[in-house]
Amino acid sequence: MCCVCKKNRVVRLGETVIEILKSFEQEASRFDPMVLVVPGLAMVTLGLVAWLAGMCLRRLVLALAGAAVGGIAGWLLKGQNPAVVGLAAGGGAIFGAIVPRLSTAVLLAAFGVAVAFAATTQTHLAEGKATSLTKPDAGRGQERLPVQDSLSAVRVLAFNVIGCVESAARELEPVNWGIIGAVGLGLLVLGLLLARLAGALVFSVLGTALIFVGLIVLLIFKGSAPIAFVHKQGTFYGSVLLGMAAFGTLEQLVLCPSPKRRRKAKSAGPRPGQEESKRGWRDR
Repeated sequence: MCCVCKKNRVVRLGETVIEILKSFEQEASRFDPMVLVVPGLAMVTLGLVAWLAGMCLRRLVLALAGAAVGGIAGWLLKGQNPAVVGLAAGGGAIFGAIVPRLSTAVLLAAFGVAVAFAATTQTHLAEGKATSLTKPDAGRGQERLPVQDSLSAVRVLAFNVIGCVESAARELEPVNWGIIGAVGLGLLVLGLLLARLAGALVFSVLGTALIFVGLIVLLIFKGSAPIAFVHKQGTFYGSVLLGMAAFGTLEQLVLCPSPKRRRKAKSAGPRPGQEESKRGWRDR
């Protein structure tokens, strides 16, 4: 199957990710506002929490992130099925809350694999085949789509991006897969051994990404063209995101105590002699 079709829109799997996102940016003006506003605000809010206080609230943030990942995966696999989406979201939330060290290491490895994959397939992802689009009727172009149709369009976008990634993956050589696997395995081990450093880095990167994507979604709702603008100023925005990630990592390492220190602080009470000396000094 060489293309993905949705009503009047035909998208080839060779279409680049940027082209897909730009096309989605134009079509999103017809979406129901709830489909853009609610996820955008949720991503910005969760992103701020993860960016500045992820280590302090790591179980909560990991549970929310796991629920989001599980829910999105269930939605992509089974569509708008509340039972499947709810079970997948619940399983992801439980996994993130119960095993925070492993969850953090998995996220760190996933980030590394994504960066390594993007670096090795950069040419293919940036120079894909031309997009094949059929324009909708002029009379229907301004109609506001209901929530279900808007969600279906978002689902098609996700499958188009997945198809583009699969097309790029087929172009990789075995040595490239070896590099990507080594990066993922190395970061997984690093995340398990250096849990505190890995946690601060993961939460900072996760928060930065959520803030960025959430703002993009909200700007799309406002009718601007943020994807095209960011694409033109990629170097500048990349530097800003790296700076945000670095600041968030350092801030959490300094201000968020490790779980062991918090447990020791709670369990260790004041010594009887010290308490009596303090009372005696106050009574003087």
